[in-house]
Amino acid sequence: MENKEDAQLRYGSFLQQMITFADPTNVVVVGGRGVAKSTVVIAHRTLECVRLMPGAPVCIVANTYANLVDNIMPAVQNGWRLQGLIEGVHYVKGVRPPEEWKRRCSCIVDDYRHVYTFWNGSVIFLGSLDNPSLTAGKSVAHLVFDETKYASDAKAARVLPILRGDAITYGRCHLYGGVTITTDMPDIMEGEYDWFFRYAAEMDPERIVAIVQAFGELNRLRMQMLKAEKKEKPDPRKIARLEKKIRYNEEGLNKLRKGQTLFMNVSSLVNIDVLTVEYAERLYNGALEPHEFMKSVLGCRPGLRKDARFYVLFGDDHKYDDGTRSGVAAFSSSELRYLDPSKPLEGGMDFGKMMSLVIGQEQGPLYRVLKNFYILPPEWLPDLARDFREFFASHPVKELRLWYDRSGNNLQSQNQDYARQIKEAIEHDADGKRTGWTVTLMSRKQRVLLQEEEFNFMHTLMKGENPSLPKLLIDVNNCSELISSLEGARAGIKYRGEQKIITKIKKSEKLAVKKLPRLSTNLSDAFKYLLMRKHWMDAVKARRASAPVDSTFLEEWMRNRKSR
Repeated sequence: MENKEDAQLRYGSFLQQMITFADPTNVVVVGGRGVAKSTVVIAHRTLECVRLMPGAPVCIVANTYANLVDNIMPAVQNGWRLQGLIEGVHYVKGVRPPEEWKRRCSCIVDDYRHVYTFWNGSVIFLGSLDNPSLTAGKSVAHLVFDETKYASDAKAARVLPILRGDAITYGRCHLYGGVTITTDMPDIMEGEYDWFFRYAAEMDPERIVAIVQAFGELNRLRMQMLKAEKKEKPDPRKIARLEKKIRYNEEGLNKLRKGQTLFMNVSSLVNIDVLTVEYAERLYNGALEPHEFMKSVLGCRPGLRKDARFYVLFGDDHKYDDGTRSGVAAFSSSELRYLDPSKPLEGGMDFGKMMSLVIGQEQGPLYRVLKNFYILPPEWLPDLARDFREFFASHPVKELRLWYDRSGNNLQSQNQDYARQIKEAIEHDADGKRTGWTVTLMSRKQRVLLQEEEFNFMHTLMKGENPSLPKLLIDVNNCSELISSLEGARAGIKYRGEQKIITKIKKSEKLAVKKLPRLSTNLSDAFKYLLMRKHWMDAVKARRASAPVDSTFLEEWMRNRKSR
């Protein structure tokens, strides 16, 4: 940069630059290890609140008070120090501040033990999820929330209402009423939470670009002002013009920023100049297992570790891209390149809070899973039937052979069973007219399919070495929820007497309704009913009966689990 004496030169990672340039009302950073979330993001945002809203109350919340005091705040204070603040001069913590500082504060503070107080009267309250009393009754102008992956939706809902502040005094500031959220990448399968990802949908990328461009223009005018003031004979008229332009651009930038959201998912590599390549190599080469490295360093949303999966052999060789519009689900069956128009359709269905339907076709040596459907409350079986009919409206053979959860036969004698209801809903429209479809219920006398049977069957099917079973292929574009369900299904071990059995953990089916399609095991159960037919199950049992006694699937799975 030319004329280096005109400005201070400071290092700033891409993350730091974006936080400084964009600086909208809401900032959410999901960052890998070592990106300096506390030193950079929280320190900058809290200091901006202090400077732009003098006397305003702000709150920093973490998962535990011990973590907040021992780990987060020391890093935040270091960030303040790097920006020129000195403890005891610009702020004090945990003690009663000077009277002139108190008079500048817009709120009443009775207990300063958990408070940072600043020279201009601004205060930062400390709060935590393990001690809700710290935030009880508080009213703040801006909320900082760290380690949010440990906060359940319910706990977050109890914290966010303190964000109300004094709109009359601080409402013009773009930071008023905003949140700053920082965390590592959450792992839903490990009991962590991702409610803050909803802010991603609130971000307007074009608006963020406009904000950064406006900040660049404002920065250019400030540089011109600096140069104009440093001349031996400053021109008062030029300085006045620049001051007017700067005020105008500051006001415009404030309006652009207000109400906007910046959501960033960044890896540790964003700060690699400070962390060094050796740091990343050390983590990759053994300090972290691959699953943890992908999540905590590269910031990838994690699936379930392969060695913990129920469908442990399910992989890329079981997926295919229809190729019609790669990455985009088909609008109707006419876009499915590998749908055989001369054959009927086959379906597997699971009944529950989420009704799930998986459609496939046996095609010689292959079995293709073509499409998955689901409905969530308050939708019901007629809605699922409508979705199915509309998608396969152009399929010439209007026949569906349906395998399903045995619970679908409950109340069969009263003609109130789910199986009959979905059959009627597909064969008749909302006005009771025939649709041309014929549904054959294939599971009227089906017994219970045990989870250990499912594990053995799927292990054999996906291994692909039994000539009596077809090769499995699933459409990645039109069955994305099914694939997510298969990859997220967790395996567990239970004992039946002295015998170990592998089970599919079903806790995911109790998640919030909106999370069920991709995170629950519901669709994997519909997939199970579609494929676990008597003649294929008999083929698996025959193969197992001829195998050596010590070559059980359970032992093989346990060996794979230990070797990873």
